[in-house]
Amino acid sequence: MAVTGNEKKSIIPWLWFSMACVLLFLILVIAIRQPAVQALDRELIQGLNPIRISALILFFSNFTDFASSRLLLLIIALFMIYLFFRKRIFSLILLPLVFLIEREVNGVLKNWVMRDRPPFHHLVHETGYSFPSGHAMNASTVYGLLILLILPLIKSKWIRIAWVTLGLAMILLIGFSRPFLRVHYFTDIFAGYCAGGFFVGISAIVLIFVYNRKR
Repeated sequence: MAVTGNEKKSIIPWLWFSMACVLLFLILVIAIRQPAVQALDRELIQGLNPIRISALILFFSNFTDFASSRLLLLIIALFMIYLFFRKRIFSLILLPLVFLIEREVNGVLKNWVMRDRPPFHHLVHETGYSFPSGHAMNASTVYGLLILLILPLIKSKWIRIAWVTLGLAMILLIGFSRPFLRVHYFTDIFAGYCAGGFFVGISAIVLIFVYNRKR
């Protein structure tokens, strides 16, 4: 089927967004090989030392789990039930499908870049490569998708604002938790956001096609 004018207007911003995410990710892949960027990454982690107090370490050690695969699968399952009752069957399928694809892509990207984790004492146990951050990629993909999928179902303006704010706060705080806990560099987080943003952008384009065709 031909793409309508309204669809083009809706798709183009998401297409540019997705392309920008890919471009920024590739720039970061090159940048992290540069000694100056590596030094800055280490300095930024060390710069958080003054605020690494026991209470915050405990908070972020637990909060970071909101982007763990185990907890996200539970969150996804709960929202799949909600989407089922709201008769958003395609959204119900898209949410877990994109998450599972994103998990596989994260492993591929980590094995491609092969960046070691920060050479500092880790405050939570982590293994494997560092770039891009799996937690940042998980958070931006899942919570970004939840903003995208649930927002059209909310009628109240203030609840819509609260929902977007909550989703963005989850993404940003989970991202910050990783270098705070010394298990990732900040560039790992930005790369995770770029990769997750790409999945959200492509999902938005697919949703525009699917739901516009049903009207």
